[in-house]
Amino acid sequence: MTEQRRTSFINLRREPGHSAMAWEDIRRDATWQGRWIALDDCAYNEAGEATAGLVVDYDENLAELCARLSAERRKRCSVVFCPPAESAA
Repeated sequence: MTEQRRTSFINLRREPGHSAMAWEDIRRDATWQGRWIALDDCAYNEAGEATAGLVVDYDENLAELCARLSAERRKRCSVVFCPPAESAA
């Protein structure tokens, strides 16, 4: 995905009216597989793992994702890795 398309997607997700996605739905979507995902407005299970959230950013490089989140002053996001399809089952 080009940087322009990724940026456009992230800006779309920040608009009001977009709801959180379940982690299972995120795992099944090829867009996120093999990437680090930043989730906001998360729901958590008893183990403290994010079970749903609004995808606000993503990247294959964790350091770059964290740098953008820091620059945007997003301090409440949960960052999780979405496994590639062959290991997502």
